[in-house]
Amino acid sequence: MQLNEEFSNQVVLPDQLAPIEVQEFEALENKYKLINQIGSAIVLVFALIGFFLFTQISSGNIPITVVIAVPFIFAVLFIGKLAFIILGFPKKGYLLREQDVSYRSGLFIYKLTTIPFNRIQHVEVSQNMIEKSFGLSRVKVFTAGGSVSDLSIPGLLPDKAHQIESFLLSKVSKHE
Repeated sequence: MQLNEEFSNQVVLPDQLAPIEVQEFEALENKYKLINQIGSAIVLVFALIGFFLFTQISSGNIPITVVIAVPFIFAVLFIGKLAFIILGFPKKGYLLREQDVSYRSGLFIYKLTTIPFNRIQHVEVSQNMIEKSFGLSRVKVFTAGGSVSDLSIPGLLPDKAHQIESFLLSKVSKHE
């Protein structure tokens, strides 16, 4: 058995690592925040319609305090969701570096996903119906072993999404 002379496994201390948190993340388009707000409003409307239909079906067997309290609770939850969207939006962003791509999100529960280019299997640009109506796209990054994207960057203008896709694909081809 012959040893590989190029093999190295030196210790890397945390202080020697490049701090990703201090990097400037690219912000998402503000229209994406509006999409999330509209989505929350639609959920509220459907919840209120469902509750209204439930009260009609039950034919007056629901106490008046419940009839008043439930829409109030829905309204409070909606306002909380809007505040969560507005305050959490600046925390969302993506970062492209020489060796990897990262996406961060989260107001109370912070999440940072980083995928090195040598792990990327394929990249996809997609739009759902709502994103298409607002002129936005998302980039999905897939790694081996799954049909669900491992990283998704929403709220991008289509041109920027395709630029990111091309950049990632060029980096992936260099690592093959």
